[in-house]
Amino acid sequence: MTKFAEAREKYRPDNIKLLFISEAPPPEERNRYFYFEQVPRGDSLFLEMMKVLFAEEVAAFETVKQLRSEKSYFLERFQEEGFFLVSGHDSPLPNTTATARSKVYRNNVPNLIKKIIMIASPNVPIVLISAVVFQGIYEPLKISGFQIIHDELIEFPNSGQQLNFRRKLKPLLMRENLLPTTI
Repeated sequence: MTKFAEAREKYRPDNIKLLFISEAPPPEERNRYFYFEQVPRGDSLFLEMMKVLFAEEVAAFETVKQLRSEKSYFLERFQEEGFFLVSGHDSPLPNTTATARSKVYRNNVPNLIKKIIMIASPNVPIVLISAVVFQGIYEPLKISGFQIIHDELIEFPNSGQQLNFRRKLKPLLMRENLLPTTI
Protein backbone atom coordinates (compact mmCIF):
# COMPACT_ATOMS: atom_id res chain seq x y z
CA MET A 1 0.00 0.00 0.00
CA THR A 2 1.37 3.43 -0.91
CA LYS A 3 1.75 6.09 1.75
CA PHE A 4 -1.06 8.00 -0.02
CA ALA A 5 -3.41 5.00 0.23
CA GLU A 6 -2.39 4.35 3.83
CA ALA A 7 -3.11 7.95 4.87
CA ARG A 8 -6.42 7.95 2.95
CA GLU A 9 -7.62 4.63 4.38
CA LYS A 10 -7.07 5.83 7.95
CA TYR A 11 -9.89 8.32 7.38
CA ARG A 12 -12.28 6.26 5.27
CA PRO A 13 -15.79 6.37 6.74
CA ASP A 14 -17.70 3.14 7.28
CA ASN A 15 -20.56 4.58 5.25
CA ILE A 16 -19.64 7.14 2.59
CA LYS A 17 -22.30 9.86 2.37
CA LEU A 18 -20.47 12.02 -0.20
CA LEU A 19 -17.51 11.12 -2.40
CA PHE A 20 -15.14 13.77 -3.71
CA ILE A 21 -12.87 12.89 -6.63
CA SER A 22 -9.93 15.16 -7.26
CA GLU A 23 -6.54 15.20 -8.94
CA ALA A 24 -3.79 12.66 -8.50
CA PRO A 25 -1.56 13.18 -5.47
CA PRO A 26 1.52 15.35 -5.94
CA PRO A 27 4.98 13.77 -6.25
CA GLU A 28 5.99 12.15 -2.96
CA GLU A 29 8.96 14.46 -2.43
CA ARG A 30 6.54 17.40 -1.98
CA ASN A 31 5.18 15.67 1.13
CA ARG A 32 1.72 17.12 0.52
CA TYR A 33 -1.55 15.27 0.32
CA PHE A 34 -5.09 15.91 1.52
CA TYR A 35 -4.87 13.09 4.09
CA PHE A 36 -1.31 13.73 5.34
CA GLU A 37 -1.61 15.08 8.86
CA GLN A 38 1.58 17.16 8.79
CA VAL A 39 1.71 19.51 5.80
CA PRO A 40 3.69 22.69 6.53
CA ARG A 41 3.07 24.44 3.17
CA GLY A 42 0.44 24.37 0.48
CA ASP A 43 -2.45 22.01 1.24
CA SER A 44 -4.96 24.29 -0.44
CA LEU A 45 -7.49 21.53 -1.14
CA PHE A 46 -7.68 20.60 2.53
CA LEU A 47 -7.78 24.22 3.74
CA GLU A 48 -10.45 25.34 1.27
CA MET A 49 -12.55 22.20 1.75
CA MET A 50 -12.62 22.79 5.51
CA LYS A 51 -13.63 26.43 4.97
CA VAL A 52 -16.66 25.20 3.04
CA LEU A 53 -17.63 22.24 5.21
CA PHE A 54 -16.82 23.52 8.69
CA ALA A 55 -16.88 27.29 8.21
CA GLU A 56 -17.79 28.22 11.78
CA GLU A 57 -15.11 26.03 13.33
CA VAL A 58 -12.46 27.18 10.86
CA ALA A 59 -13.35 30.85 11.49
CA ALA A 60 -12.19 30.42 15.09
CA PHE A 61 -8.58 30.09 13.92
CA GLU A 62 -6.60 33.27 13.44
CA THR A 63 -3.93 31.77 11.18
CA VAL A 64 -3.54 28.98 8.66
CA LYS A 65 -0.74 27.61 10.83
CA GLN A 66 -3.19 27.20 13.72
CA LEU A 67 -5.69 25.46 11.44
CA ARG A 68 -2.98 23.13 10.12
CA SER A 69 -2.07 22.21 13.69
CA GLU A 70 -5.60 20.76 14.02
CA LYS A 71 -5.59 18.90 10.71
CA SER A 72 -6.14 15.46 12.24
CA TYR A 73 -9.20 16.81 14.11
CA PHE A 74 -10.69 18.14 10.86
CA LEU A 75 -9.90 14.94 8.98
CA GLU A 76 -11.75 13.05 11.73
CA ARG A 77 -14.71 15.45 11.35
CA PHE A 78 -14.61 14.90 7.57
CA GLN A 79 -14.69 11.14 8.20
CA GLU A 80 -17.47 11.37 10.82
CA GLU A 81 -19.65 13.27 8.38
CA GLY A 82 -19.28 10.44 5.87
CA PHE A 83 -17.13 12.44 3.47
CA PHE A 84 -14.33 10.77 1.54
CA LEU A 85 -11.91 12.05 -1.07
CA VAL A 86 -10.18 9.88 -3.64
CA SER A 87 -7.94 10.73 -6.55
CA GLY A 88 -8.95 10.28 -10.16
CA HIS A 89 -5.62 8.49 -10.55
CA ASP A 90 -3.69 6.91 -7.66
CA SER A 91 -0.18 7.81 -8.78
CA PRO A 92 1.31 11.27 -9.24
CA LEU A 93 1.12 12.45 -12.85
CA PRO A 94 4.00 13.95 -14.79
CA ASN A 95 4.05 17.70 -15.20
CA THR A 96 2.34 17.96 -18.58
CA THR A 97 -0.50 19.76 -20.33
CA ALA A 98 -4.05 19.88 -18.98
CA THR A 99 -5.26 18.01 -22.05
CA ALA A 100 -2.77 15.21 -21.47
CA ARG A 101 -3.72 14.96 -17.77
CA SER A 102 -7.44 14.83 -18.64
CA LYS A 103 -6.68 11.97 -21.01
CA VAL A 104 -4.87 10.08 -18.22
CA TYR A 105 -7.93 10.48 -16.00
CA ARG A 106 -10.25 9.36 -18.80
CA ASN A 107 -8.08 6.29 -19.50
CA ASN A 108 -8.19 5.45 -15.78
CA VAL A 109 -12.02 5.44 -15.60
CA PRO A 110 -12.33 1.61 -15.52
CA ASN A 111 -9.99 1.46 -12.49
CA LEU A 112 -11.79 4.39 -10.87
CA ILE A 113 -15.17 2.70 -11.33
CA LYS A 114 -13.84 -0.45 -9.64
CA LYS A 115 -12.56 1.66 -6.75
CA ILE A 116 -15.88 3.50 -6.33
CA ILE A 117 -17.84 0.23 -6.37
CA MET A 118 -15.52 -1.26 -3.74
CA ILE A 119 -15.86 1.63 -1.29
CA ALA A 120 -19.32 3.18 -1.76
CA SER A 121 -22.90 2.43 -2.67
CA PRO A 122 -23.75 2.87 -6.37
CA ASN A 123 -25.94 5.91 -5.69
CA VAL A 124 -23.48 7.84 -3.50
CA PRO A 125 -23.40 11.53 -4.51
CA ILE A 126 -20.12 12.45 -6.21
CA VAL A 127 -18.39 15.82 -6.58
CA LEU A 128 -15.56 16.21 -9.08
CA ILE A 129 -12.88 18.75 -8.21
CA SER A 130 -10.56 20.26 -10.84
CA ALA A 131 -11.03 21.10 -14.49
CA VAL A 132 -8.82 18.26 -15.74
CA VAL A 133 -10.65 15.69 -13.60
CA PHE A 134 -14.06 17.02 -14.64
CA GLN A 135 -13.12 17.04 -18.33
CA GLY A 136 -11.62 13.57 -18.11
CA ILE A 137 -14.19 11.62 -16.12
CA TYR A 138 -17.52 13.48 -15.88
CA GLU A 139 -19.07 12.04 -19.04
CA PRO A 140 -17.90 8.42 -18.64
CA LEU A 141 -19.00 8.30 -14.99
CA LYS A 142 -22.40 9.87 -15.81
CA ILE A 143 -22.93 7.39 -18.66
CA SER A 144 -22.01 4.57 -16.25
CA GLY A 145 -24.82 5.67 -13.93
CA PHE A 146 -22.90 7.39 -11.16
CA GLN A 147 -24.58 10.25 -9.30
CA ILE A 148 -22.40 13.26 -10.07
CA ILE A 149 -24.39 16.07 -8.47
CA HIS A 150 -23.13 18.94 -10.61
CA ASP A 151 -22.74 19.60 -14.31
CA GLU A 152 -20.41 22.59 -14.04
CA LEU A 153 -16.73 22.14 -13.25
CA ILE A 154 -15.45 23.08 -9.82
CA GLU A 155 -11.94 24.47 -9.96
CA PHE A 156 -9.11 23.04 -7.90
CA PRO A 157 -8.57 25.58 -5.11
CA ASN A 158 -5.09 26.87 -5.91
CA SER A 159 -3.49 29.44 -8.20
CA GLY A 160 -6.15 32.03 -7.42
CA GLN A 161 -9.11 29.65 -7.79
CA GLN A 162 -9.88 29.39 -4.06
CA LEU A 163 -12.82 31.79 -4.20
CA ASN A 164 -14.31 30.04 -7.25
CA PHE A 165 -13.98 26.71 -5.46
CA ARG A 166 -15.83 27.97 -2.39
CA ARG A 167 -18.36 29.94 -4.48
CA LYS A 168 -19.36 26.78 -6.38
CA LEU A 169 -19.00 24.05 -3.77
CA LYS A 170 -20.89 25.60 -0.86
CA PRO A 171 -24.16 26.34 -2.73
CA LEU A 172 -24.00 22.91 -4.38
CA LEU A 173 -23.72 21.15 -1.02
CA MET A 174 -26.43 23.39 0.45
CA ARG A 175 -28.78 22.60 -2.45
CA GLU A 176 -28.17 18.87 -1.99
CA ASN A 177 -28.51 19.14 1.82
CA LEU A 178 -25.01 17.73 2.26
CA LEU A 179 -23.40 20.42 4.41
CA PRO A 180 -22.70 19.15 7.93
CA THR A 181 -24.51 20.56 10.90
CA THR A 182 -22.36 22.56 13.27
CA ILE A 183 -21.31 21.08 16.59
